[in-house]
Amino acid sequence: MLKIFVLLCSVLITNVYGHGMMLEPVGRQSRWRYDSTAVPNYTDNELFCGGAFVLWQTYGGKCGLCGDSYGAAAPRPHELGGTYGAGVIVGKYSPGQNIPVSAKLTANHKGYFKFDLCNLDVFGKESEECFAANQIKISNGSDRYDLPSYDPQTFNLQIQAPRDLKCTHCVLRWTYVAANNWGTCEDGTSAAGCGPQETFKNCADIAIL
Repeated sequence: MLKIFVLLCSVLITNVYGHGMMLEPVGRQSRWRYDSTAVPNYTDNELFCGGAFVLWQTYGGKCGLCGDSYGAAAPRPHELGGTYGAGVIVGKYSPGQNIPVSAKLTANHKGYFKFDLCNLDVFGKESEECFAANQIKISNGSDRYDLPSYDPQTFNLQIQAPRDLKCTHCVLRWTYVAANNWGTCEDGTSAAGCGPQETFKNCADIAIL
């Protein structure tokens, strides 16, 4: 009886997972959808840091740079040098340009998107320090894009390329923080979307010239 209960709980937990991926500029894990030379990843909508339990209970909120589990062997599969990290440039933009972004959520738990940028011409390698140097704003000036509904769909928006930055190789990172878990808010109240949440990260190789 206990085994049945545990199994049912596992099914319920699995079913509340969100799923999503950045398709423009295309994330490394999804490049195979447009480029037959790329290594295919048939679970390219599951770069959720190993899952909420692994992210928060095992690694204290630490995630791989591009959505892999923090504990994956280096180079992690979706980082440069990893299985999907070939470094192929998938988009070229201009300083200050509004960059069109498309992110598809096949299971939507609301929450928000945010973006940051690692300039490899300056830092030489991917790191959290590199990404933190360039927090990217939405075209309306906001630091994040709050999802307007729970509907599974493709969200199209624009982000602002930095006006004072050029790079032959930058890494644009999309982070999706879902809002399906119940937790404690900053004001001490409790609500869905507060506290530790399921988190996705995708990386796309771009140039700003």
